Amino acid sequence: MKWFYNLKRAIRIVIAVAAWLPLVVFAGVISGSIGENGENMQAWQAAVVLLLLALGVVFTVFAVIARKRETKAERDSKAVARTPSETATQRPAVNTAPAAKNARQADLRAQGKATETVAPAQPTARVINGDIVFPFHTKAVGVTFDDCQEHIQKSKVGDPLLIKHKPTEEYPESTDIINRRTRARIGRVNSDLAWEFLTAFDEGFVLDGVIADITGGGDDQNLGCNIEVVGEHINE
Repeated sequence: MKWFYNLKRAIRIVIAVAAWLPLVVFAGVISGSIGENGENMQAWQAAVVLLLLALGVVFTVFAVIARKRETKAERDSKAVARTPSETATQRPAVNTAPAAKNARQADLRAQGKATETVAPAQPTARVINGDIVFPFHTKAVGVTFDDCQEHIQKSKVGDPLLIKHKPTEEYPESTDIINRRTRARIGRVNSDLAWEFLTAFDEGFVLDGVIADITGGGDDQNLGCNIEVVGEHINE
């Protein structure tokens, strides 16, 4: 079924749905002759129903597997993009000439000016031996969309949170931050951190958190929200 995996996702979905249509049509055709509970169904009719049912199940399973492969490939490519290559991390073993030293100093001055005007990078998880170390703090992003400002306004410091993986077609790593008390979404986890979660916990993960601080709100400023991620969620 390699040809099926190479198709676009939308086409795979159409094929998977269409695979169930013969069963629906056949069931409609024979429904009047087999009785309400199927007591009059003949052997050949049962065999056809089973074959058509298998057809629908097979293409549905293939569609699910293909989607998981796509997500894993996107996750792996994202992880590779975030990991510096060995050649990039090696320190050049050459003597520094005066001209190179002056150029380095100029670069440092330029970087210093840039950090004065560019917002600091979002914090990510601390990883030791491949495991994420809890707890740690981060900041909710996307807080100006989808009524998140109103939801943050109704939130309080200390409110418990659910941090849930909610992938979309464009952003398979997308992860929502939900206030458990108000049951409202107050933002998302930044993309880099969401990929770390997806790599560590796989699809559909749910983590627990708490609102650590609510910022802004004065002088017509937008509200912001700092959160503490405390660990994996355990179903009660």
